[in-house]
Amino acid sequence: MKRYPILRVLAGVSLLLPVFGGCTRKVDGVPRVRVLAYSSLGASGGYLSGVAEEFQASSGCVLEIETTLGAAEMISTLHDPKRSEGIDLVMGIDEVLFERLSDRIVPPSLPDSEWKPRVLPVLTPRLKPGFIPLDFGALSLIYRKSEFKDPGSLPHSRKDLFLPRMKGRFILQDPRASSPGMMFFLFLAGEGSPGKLRKQWLTLAPSWDASYKMFLAGDAPMVWSYLSSLAYHASKNQLQEYGAVEFEEGLPVQLEGMGVLKQDSGKALNPCTEKWLRFSLDPRSLERLAAKQWMKSAYSGVKDPPFFDQVPALKKIAPMDLSVSAVDRLLSGFGRDLQGESF
Repeated sequence: MKRYPILRVLAGVSLLLPVFGGCTRKVDGVPRVRVLAYSSLGASGGYLSGVAEEFQASSGCVLEIETTLGAAEMISTLHDPKRSEGIDLVMGIDEVLFERLSDRIVPPSLPDSEWKPRVLPVLTPRLKPGFIPLDFGALSLIYRKSEFKDPGSLPHSRKDLFLPRMKGRFILQDPRASSPGMMFFLFLAGEGSPGKLRKQWLTLAPSWDASYKMFLAGDAPMVWSYLSSLAYHASKNQLQEYGAVEFEEGLPVQLEGMGVLKQDSGKALNPCTEKWLRFSLDPRSLERLAAKQWMKSAYSGVKDPPFFDQVPALKKIAPMDLSVSAVDRLLSGFGRDLQGESF
């Protein structure tokens, strides 16, 4: 999902074979592809609106953009036959959301040889049928260096977050409303329950936006965020003031991508869908997407966004359970756990 520098907005699989000249959706005689995305990706000024004209000029297809405010609305839209009718592809989904929508997504007609060999090796174990990765971002605790002059005072593992010296020192996001917050508590799993950690965090913010504003205002010396936050600070010549914790378990990585939606039985694939896939996976498009999203591209040979060369390299990806069952356990029991009950 889009990472503004200081804003953050939150079964059966059938194989479709390529069809050229099949059932192309047209309006006023013009072929088009309809893409569903979260609001910041598809809004005015976002990536999709920025490339719509170029895509039409190169493919002859109009790009129709439909947006949702977040993951919950996207799920409800795609599981409603009336609301999802005519949508060819969903863009901006992460792995957690993909699991929720796997019954609606099919493997693309685009040959694997055109894109899979270019996926970064560190990400290939996370590929699943139907999920086409686009970009990714690692998360950690971003801290103000002036308040951690002794490196030994920083947390070095998840268990360190439960130490007395960390009490009231960091801000998190509510996993029921925030995807970074969900990634944190999935990362925490096995080390201690949210109920046990609640005495440690300063605030459980409703969104990434709210939490980072509090951090910048000096309310706490640490906040859960993306490593790309450091790229933003580097762009403001502020990198010497901020750092990121290197957890010995590694860092959670949020991988985002797109998926082709299953169409009615017997309906041919919209040729404009395949044209959009090829356009999106072109290195130039991937570079622009990464820069717009403040993320790293999931593909080799794609230039990183500006200032990313000043961000610490990701040394290790933390192993995490991103299954539907793990997310359900977290979300269904989160409130109860904060009231002192276990999951």
